[in-house]
Amino acid sequence: MKNKVILTGILLLLSFAVFADDSKTTPPKPYPLKTCLVCGMTLGDMGKPFAFEYKGQEIKVCDKSEKSAFDKNPDKYMKKLADAVAKLKK
Repeated sequence: MKNKVILTGILLLLSFAVFADDSKTTPPKPYPLKTCLVCGMTLGDMGKPFAFEYKGQEIKVCDKSEKSAFDKNPDKYMKKLADAVAKLKK
């Protein structure tokens, strides 16, 4: 009986640990622009865009090499995105 109680407790703790962090299951906000965030070209003109997530936001650039430019100064590009979205809403 004591083993069943201990086993039940362990299973409850494990299930809590599995479901406690649901941040990985939350999809990122979709990228709202039709242009590359780094160079400004229309996405798809040079092939399939490279997409990645940054702080819960999907980001799209022309290719993987432009992600390194984003990574060097993400605040600059996130501001550029926010400004572009604000412009779209006007």
